[in-house]
Amino acid sequence: MKCLKNFFKPVRVLIILILFILAVKGSLGQNFVKITDQSNPVVNDNLAGAYIGTSWVDIDNDKWLDLFVNRKVIYKNLGNGNFVKLETAMANQNTNLSNTWSDYNNDGLLDCFVTSTGGAFSYLYKNDGNGVMSKVLTGDIGDTANNTGWGCAWADYNNDGYTDLIIAAANGFGTVFHPNRFLKNNGDGSFTRLEINGLTDTLAPFTVPTWSDFDQDGDMDLFIGSGPGGSTSTDFLYKNMLIETGVADLVRLMTAPMATDQLDGQVWNWIDYDNDGDLDGFITNYANNVPNNLYRNNIGVYERMIAAQVGSIVSDIGAYLANVWGDFDNDGDLDCFVTRDGGQQSRYYNNNGNGTFTRTDTLEVVTLSGGNFGATAGDYDNNGTLDLYVAGTTNSKGLFRNDLSNGNKWINIKCIGSGPGNNYSNKAAIGTKIKAKATINGTEVWQMREVSSQNSFNSMNMLNVHMGFGDAAVIDSLVIIWPRGLKEVYTNVGVNQFYNATEGQGIVSGIEQESQALPEGFLLEQNFPNPFNPVTTIKFTIPSGEISNSLYTLKIFDILGKEMVTLFSSKLNPGSYSYTFDGNNLSSGVYFYSLYSENYSQTRKMLLTK
Repeated sequence: MKCLKNFFKPVRVLIILILFILAVKGSLGQNFVKITDQSNPVVNDNLAGAYIGTSWVDIDNDKWLDLFVNRKVIYKNLGNGNFVKLETAMANQNTNLSNTWSDYNNDGLLDCFVTSTGGAFSYLYKNDGNGVMSKVLTGDIGDTANNTGWGCAWADYNNDGYTDLIIAAANGFGTVFHPNRFLKNNGDGSFTRLEINGLTDTLAPFTVPTWSDFDQDGDMDLFIGSGPGGSTSTDFLYKNMLIETGVADLVRLMTAPMATDQLDGQVWNWIDYDNDGDLDGFITNYANNVPNNLYRNNIGVYERMIAAQVGSIVSDIGAYLANVWGDFDNDGDLDCFVTRDGGQQSRYYNNNGNGTFTRTDTLEVVTLSGGNFGATAGDYDNNGTLDLYVAGTTNSKGLFRNDLSNGNKWINIKCIGSGPGNNYSNKAAIGTKIKAKATINGTEVWQMREVSSQNSFNSMNMLNVHMGFGDAAVIDSLVIIWPRGLKEVYTNVGVNQFYNATEGQGIVSGIEQESQALPEGFLLEQNFPNPFNPVTTIKFTIPSGEISNSLYTLKIFDILGKEMVTLFSSKLNPGSYSYTFDGNNLSSGVYFYSLYSENYSQTRKMLLTK
């Protein structure tokens, strides 16, 4: 017996060491830094109320993510870590809960719908450009008094190239005593309210709706939490029958265990957490005696995971609201951040890459107290890492910059649908799926993402697709599957780059370094084509004698010298670069583009003709 004890002692030490390594894995190189600069309105604005949503969105197509916080305002990103408040019609709406963004009229600008559970505060805000958002007050979409609800989400449910809207009506919350609202986009700027059996004729405390093509058959399915708020029920899951029957119809699923489990469901997300090529389901639960649920997809058969299989992500108890999935450490798998109500601190779960998760309690982003509600992930400083904004009260909200230091590779892709003509997709690319294969740590890994307009609590993450790739030198295969079926495949795609992917037109790098001999001096070339309509390319060269990693800024000005847009403000090394500029949101006329750094400035003229 003594020999056995002596044998197991080093084994126990080894096990403890392994567990310790797993516990700290998520924090290695990971550092969410809370922004505290009181001159930044994102930091110093007062914020009151509960269950507030938030989203990262680029409202003006300047390649910098702006921040929308329900009940308050749009904070425009100035590109230097600072923001300015835009006093639009969306500001200071003190009863709004949920927000969802899409380009409903396919004009190239993101529009927003917000919901309220009390009074006439549920509105569609049309993006008119230049930071102006105007309320749509006519037709079924303008029936604000009867469109009250808790959550909302856009998706093209009938694959016609226009995004449609679901409003989840939390019966008994506020002044909501009606079923869900479903508003079909007519394609001419108007909407028609549809009646769908089992969806718009049912009274229940519906919470946050999420669209996802969970079975990857080519149409968008719908998932809504039951949300009793302290008790349990079955959630409301609907399969779209468009591909099977040719008619878009949402039929309630009764598939065990996910549709039959007793839940206090808040937000569904469909993610490929184990990188096996299919989408797995995760749902946050609010009731303090019901942990969150993770359903692993085993080729169409769903298994509810337990802590022994995946870790405490499915056993920790709390009043959970948001779940935000992203590769926060850029290692090639999805991590999870969840918020909790009632003064409970948020949770962060690092994906260990083997199907399990480790909870990390040392990150600053999980030390907020006072209750957190919505949360949104996006790369607001354009450095290749996912940052977080967490909504709460004045004391419990926070903007957290992700200062990742592990050197892992990444890409960031803005998907742009080409519109409903010629069987193309909605311009916001809602529902687009991206798959990528790369060799990470000597192993071939496939990843998958889906563009979503609602994937947090009353909130959504940036629409850009972000993927981490660890030590991969290149992306072997990149597959883009557009909502209306077009499949595009690219090989040998470079890492650590921002891309624009336009349906049917390929992918281009926003800032692309070219390989060629460098001249002795700075060179800002004439754009080509010139005149242009509306896309042109700007090339420039930083000579080899310049300091590496210096800050360079490229801006567009009108003929009067008024700044129109900052195209980028990035730290660049010596080299030759090209930038693809889309002037779709500018009027015809003469413009100037200027490239400058601390020691250099040059300007050239260009002509936009429409």
